[in-house]
Amino acid sequence: MSTRAEEGLKYTFTCPSCNGNFSIALEKIPPVQARFRCPHCQKPMDFPSRDEARVYARLQAKSGRPPDTPKAARETAAAPAAAEESSGGTRFQVQKSGFEKDVYDRRGMRNLIRTAAIDESDLVRVDDAEPVRAGTLPYLKSLFALRKQARGTPLPCCPTHTEKVAFFQCLDTARPLCEECAPEKKFGATSIRVCQHCGGTAGEVASA
Repeated sequence: MSTRAEEGLKYTFTCPSCNGNFSIALEKIPPVQARFRCPHCQKPMDFPSRDEARVYARLQAKSGRPPDTPKAARETAAAPAAAEESSGGTRFQVQKSGFEKDVYDRRGMRNLIRTAAIDESDLVRVDDAEPVRAGTLPYLKSLFALRKQARGTPLPCCPTHTEKVAFFQCLDTARPLCEECAPEKKFGATSIRVCQHCGGTAGEVASA
């Protein structure tokens, strides 16, 4: 529920594709997570729910970040729990098929959790410690809590480039792939998408 102190509060969003940013009043943000095109580059992007945006807007207002600072906007886009506990240079490794070689920071884990690529029961290694259940890590608890509050799940993100939507999928391993991880290659007169990780063929993810 909004308060009088939050009247006129705006959330500044930064497009992960072009770094263009724009501000929107909280009351104009849908109550559930949505996906639409950036007004600058027209590429699809995921937008947080109103409750998520409210948390981010409070952080932005508290930090006094100017709306035309893309780098600061990207940092503020980290999960709300970053304000309550900083993970600094912590690195996470997911002990799960398809994540063997990828190392994530907290922002990457946020994207994987909100798109349901990681569950609370999955094993995660923090730096050099022994793997533990993701849901037991203080760094990640608030991220799972946010996902439970969401009424919808965004499109899958690329496990290697978590800021990008996975529009493709490896047909051999079912690994989600962004455009960079599924480059188009020509074989004679035929062009196909190839999985950058295993060399298999990649296909487009079917639209919901």
